[in-house]
Amino acid sequence: MIKNRSFIISASFPSSKSTEDGMRFALEQISPLGIDTVEYYSELSPDKAASLLQGKRSIFLSGARQKAEGLNPCSLDAGVREKAISALAECFKYAKQAGASGIMFASGTRPDNEKDDEQCLDLLFDSITRLHKMEPELPILLEPGDRDVEFRHLLGHTDMSIKFAKRCQDSGLPLKLVFDISHIAELGEDLMESWKMIKPYCDHVHFANCVLDKSSPLYGDKHPFFNLANGVFSHQEGIDFLSYLKNEKEELMVGLEIICPLDEDEKAHFDRLVKEHSWFFEK
Repeated sequence: MIKNRSFIISASFPSSKSTEDGMRFALEQISPLGIDTVEYYSELSPDKAASLLQGKRSIFLSGARQKAEGLNPCSLDAGVREKAISALAECFKYAKQAGASGIMFASGTRPDNEKDDEQCLDLLFDSITRLHKMEPELPILLEPGDRDVEFRHLLGHTDMSIKFAKRCQDSGLPLKLVFDISHIAELGEDLMESWKMIKPYCDHVHFANCVLDKSSPLYGDKHPFFNLANGVFSHQEGIDFLSYLKNEKEELMVGLEIICPLDEDEKAHFDRLVKEHSWFFEK
């Protein structure tokens, strides 16, 4: 069953990441939609972010900083990995101070040689264990991504992600996976088959679209509107999967992630988003 709906304001309102007015505007825009949880990244102080959120449930998206700074907590290079751990430790501290109910990040870039994957998984496990010890009460959400399309994440394919999540949970880490449907498409996996495999380790689903036509300027992980002519997911496919999740026995959070290009007006983009994706917001 769907217990909670979230919205990724950092994607649809890029200005919300860096300015107080931008974050306030984003929160005002989503207020009438019945959103339960705000997913965000912010360069504001944690106290300022908390004051703007006004007690609303939130998840801090440290993956935004990972992308911007190339942070890789699974790197074979010790210096690169330590830099990532240090920066992510700041994100963990921020999330805790801002009152977030969880922190989300990605595994980092896979090695050039696939034979090194297992060693990188061990290093990732060590990195997450160290970060958890810094903020032991903060739930961790690990989001698998593409391996060959744009960001070349270590995690990754569903079977590999499940094995790693089980290892973390068996060791006592409060970690769950995030199921992003666009990433499943980028991995070349079947949506329903992957969901049925991963759901024991996941209670958070991202609805996002992608374009896999390499000739398109939207190719990759750019999360455009659903129903694009060369996009992977139609509105009907989004509706069908959302309906399926409503009938699951376990409680789930579903989030909508659509990126507003930096050269577009955020308000006009959001108005179109709400109009065309009303199916997501309907209870």
